[in-house]
Amino acid sequence: MYLCTLIEYWKMNNNRKLYGYIAIVIAVILWGASFVWTKELLQREFPVFTIVLCRMVIASSVLLLLFKTTGQIERIRKKDFILFILLSLFQPFLYFIGENFGLMYASPSITAAIIALIPIATALSLNFFYKEHLKKELFIGAFVSVIGIIIMSFSNNSADITLKGFLLLLLAVVSATMYGTILQKILRKGYGPITITTYQNIIAVIYYLPCFILFDASKVSTLDWSFSPIMNIIILGILCSAGAFILYSTAAKLISVAGIAVFTNVIPIVTLAMSVLLGLESIDLKKILGIFVVIVGVLLSQIAIKTNKQNHNI
Repeated sequence: MYLCTLIEYWKMNNNRKLYGYIAIVIAVILWGASFVWTKELLQREFPVFTIVLCRMVIASSVLLLLFKTTGQIERIRKKDFILFILLSLFQPFLYFIGENFGLMYASPSITAAIIALIPIATALSLNFFYKEHLKKELFIGAFVSVIGIIIMSFSNNSADITLKGFLLLLLAVVSATMYGTILQKILRKGYGPITITTYQNIIAVIYYLPCFILFDASKVSTLDWSFSPIMNIIILGILCSAGAFILYSTAAKLISVAGIAVFTNVIPIVTLAMSVLLGLESIDLKKILGIFVVIVGVLLSQIAIKTNKQNHNI
């Protein structure tokens, strides 16, 4: 009977991890594709805060409509409300400002290389705040994936950055790191991915609204509100601001925040693949090598997760 119990536990644990990996892979595919859809909107001269605010409003509305009536959105306990406020503050609000405005003062290659440090920073933060034992393979895998991103990004031999650009990108890294750290605490308190994502988007609307009023409100009437840009915004809202964050939180719950953070380094690969398919970008040997190195790094990091789980079960 004891052996049967162990077998059932092993099956359940592996099924949980499988679902977690499926969730994080779909999430990074959606986030990778979001850059292409966002780029099209920017080319149509849609202001940045307008795009993001519309995404958050759509995501919040859809999540409330779908899940409020079914009771899948939990009530936040008063003592935990500050955690949700901070979660939304760091991501999407501060992270978005750091990454997108950082791009104005840094080349895409430098931006990708700095942003790729997020998994390592997240792992260190979790170790510092929660004393999580993180195996060296996790850091090695994350570091290897950073090398892959650098190889991919520097294939165009462009590497420029100003101090302002570096500080903005550093803000993005710190914000994403704190997001993962706070997400870990919220998940430990028992909140589900749907609840987390719904409140995250609602609070984000409050953060972005003053920015929209201050910088973009006067331009709204002059924008091209035709079918294509409207559909892009709806897709970004439903799939990327709602669906992808639910999937990310689900994966974090089933695997671990540190374990899935390294998957974010796959996002540039998805963006590159979509750009190549759409004829927006070409691919060369350096990019292929970089993709291979990123994937090796991600696989190495997951070996650490698997080993850690097995040791814990023993």
